Amino acid sequence: MTRYEKMLNMLMDFDNTIRLAIISNPDGEILWNSKRTDTKIKIPLSETKKTLQREGADWIDRCKLEDRGNLGRAMYHITSFEKIKRITIPIDAFHILFVAVDNAPLKNSKKKSYGRLVEMGKIMSIVDFANTFE
Repeated sequence: MTRYEKMLNMLMDFDNTIRLAIISNPDGEILWNSKRTDTKIKIPLSETKKTLQREGADWIDRCKLEDRGNLGRAMYHITSFEKIKRITIPIDAFHILFVAVDNAPLKNSKKKSYGRLVEMGKIMSIVDFANTFE
């Protein structure tokens, strides 16, 4: 099992609201993926591949900003829709992690909730931990 497969397994075990996890190259080619068995994918894989291609190009632009030194390292990008959040994280220069998370409203809230919080600290810890494997 590669470190990427371990990362996907750890992510899926971490939180049952993670619907889909993909590792792609910057060109949008899916190299590894994991989908929760009880989950219906809301967006066709062909469209997700197009998103991965765009994100690969966007990460190149984000890295150019990073190179200026004023902002620090680009860490992740979240796009939030009413029903899901789509997160991309650069793993290294050749791989991008894509995670789709349920965006169900928070319960026990007196005010209208605009979606589920994403525990990015824990997700980033899993990415960092998995990157220690070779």
